[in-house]
Amino acid sequence: MTTFRPARATDEELPRLVGGREAAPPEWEEWSEEPGHDLVADEGGRIVGGIHVSITGRTEAWMENLRVLADFQGRGIASQLVREAEHLAIHYGAAKVRTAVPAHDYAALAVAQRGGYYRVLQCAVVETAITADPRHVPYDAPVEIPSELSAAEVTAFAAATGTLAGWDQLLPLGWRFRRMVPELVRGLINDKRALVAVRPDAIRPGARGRWQADDFQGIALFAERKPAVVLSVLDGSSPAMQALYGTVTERSSRQDVTRAVFFVPSAAAVAPLRVTDWLPHPWCPDGLVVVEKSVAA
Repeated sequence: MTTFRPARATDEELPRLVGGREAAPPEWEEWSEEPGHDLVADEGGRIVGGIHVSITGRTEAWMENLRVLADFQGRGIASQLVREAEHLAIHYGAAKVRTAVPAHDYAALAVAQRGGYYRVLQCAVVETAITADPRHVPYDAPVEIPSELSAAEVTAFAAATGTLAGWDQLLPLGWRFRRMVPELVRGLINDKRALVAVRPDAIRPGARGRWQADDFQGIALFAERKPAVVLSVLDGSSPAMQALYGTVTERSSRQDVTRAVFFVPSAAAVAPLRVTDWLPHPWCPDGLVVVEKSVAA
């Protein structure tokens, strides 16, 4: 008999690669922004399946790392693990549950659809090596670190970018997408994970750090997850994107970061950077599909 319960410290850990399919990208744990809960399927004392669920906002949850040992697949264990994860998310107040699936994993997408999940966005995840001297990137726009006093203006500018408008205001942090709200942006600003490219004519004496939304011409939201810097959003005019990317990679290269990973609407979105050696991330070479389900009563 299979029982479903929270994982214990003494439980045997399931492999990430099950039946030839990777349940999660290799950086999944390193890029996680918040703790979560592991649920397992227990078959007579043997752990045969598992799933991870995180509460990513007041009314949002994220599921990931679903896997079932090959000998136990086809018995509905994966579907029950998803239901258990949904119940846990509801317990913590979630009204929406999301997850991401590699675009080439048609079987997983079909399972999600049968479970009531629908597609909300698709993006590409690309990466490139960065060097200690990224001088090939031109710097044609002033880049500033915004202050918390401009959090509302930074949020408004980010929300109006083509990237976040196309993603229904869902912001990727690590491999998890969550609703972009002012509190989230304020936290990124406080952690110095936000940069803005400012119009030269907007730089005024005494205004440093306090900006209006129309003072900006580009924005970067990112995190350093050694050995990579992960760009969640990089959008704006071409000169602004180039200046922001150059600033981020120059800063990161001083911290022993050797790789830039970029979540973008499509592979073509990196063209303004004038960097040609982008490669698709091996976990989702054809892109990443985010699906969502309403679990509100």
